[in-house]
Amino acid sequence: MERRLVAGIPYRKLLTAPRPVAEGVKARLEARGIPALLETPFAGLPEAALGTYMGDVALWVPEALLGEAEALLEEEIP
Repeated sequence: MERRLVAGIPYRKLLTAPRPVAEGVKARLEARGIPALLETPFAGLPEAALGTYMGDVALWVPEALLGEAEALLEEEIP
């Protein structure tokens, strides 16, 4: 699983999915108090701010909350 530092906090990639799916997961995570970051292949370009890219994006969560985030995903799967 990929890992990176964001503002000095270790984050892990939770999933890669089409943007509409990842946005839904991000909203559910944040509703539970888990910060989540979306990363498009165009990070740093205007598209990243506009949200017009609907292809696959990466969803990152703090490493300390990865287990909780994975458990939330398992709850969502029927």
